[in-house]
Amino acid sequence: MSDPSAHRRVTARSHPAEALPASEMERPEPYPDVQTTSAPAPATIQAPARGLSQATLGCLIGAGIIALALLIAGALVAFAVRESTQRVAETVERANPANIIQTVIPLPTPTVVARPPAVLQVRAISELATAQSLLSTIVEVQQARVGNVLYEKLVLIACGRVKAGVALAQLRDSDVDVLDDGKTVRVKLPRAQLLDAYLIDDSTQPCTTRVYDRTNLLLIPESKDLEAQAREKALEAIRTTAIESGLLGDARRNAQIAIERILLNAGYERVEFIEE
Repeated sequence: MSDPSAHRRVTARSHPAEALPASEMERPEPYPDVQTTSAPAPATIQAPARGLSQATLGCLIGAGIIALALLIAGALVAFAVRESTQRVAETVERANPANIIQTVIPLPTPTVVARPPAVLQVRAISELATAQSLLSTIVEVQQARVGNVLYEKLVLIACGRVKAGVALAQLRDSDVDVLDDGKTVRVKLPRAQLLDAYLIDDSTQPCTTRVYDRTNLLLIPESKDLEAQAREKALEAIRTTAIESGLLGDARRNAQIAIERILLNAGYERVEFIEE
């Protein structure tokens, strides 16, 4: 079958329209005066680039990663701060405010020094024996019986011990004075003296007292008083020898050392001694 459209085209071409006479043709009406202007030339628009360079794309990706990391870190920090604040608030609510103040700002502890009375510390010793000496002597005594011809004689080898010190029980309150600073004590010690002296009769000791010789020309009973006199003279001689050897001075110095140690242990810082 033939295409009708094609036939129509052929027909149109085979029968052209007849031309109208010139007199019958419509004349176009004249156009009004219109001021024409030339249209401006179209602006040249540069088309955007179709793609980004690899360097620019890498920078954008890196910046995005950094921004994301900062955002995550900030969120973590904010979370941690919030948790810490909440814990502190809970602790403060549960705790006693007084205990919190003492924990955060420790209060200074007042120092209280309670020193015992110095005079009681010294007087409590009562008697301080600070020096002793072991001495020996030979004593000869005789007693006439008939005129000056017949007599009785005794020789005694004596060995004795002498102790010296300070009788602290004699201290008065005014003898021990604490100065205004509360740290210094001024002590007026009594004089050192012999506290004890005796003869040693124990035969097991290295030095002992014994009768060395006794003479009785009358062949009568021995006199007990003669030995007692010898012992008394021996003890007196031992006391005198101890004093002459400087035993009292040693006793005083040792007493000062002992008393100073006692007072320093009691809390005082300085001890001064005054001669009586």
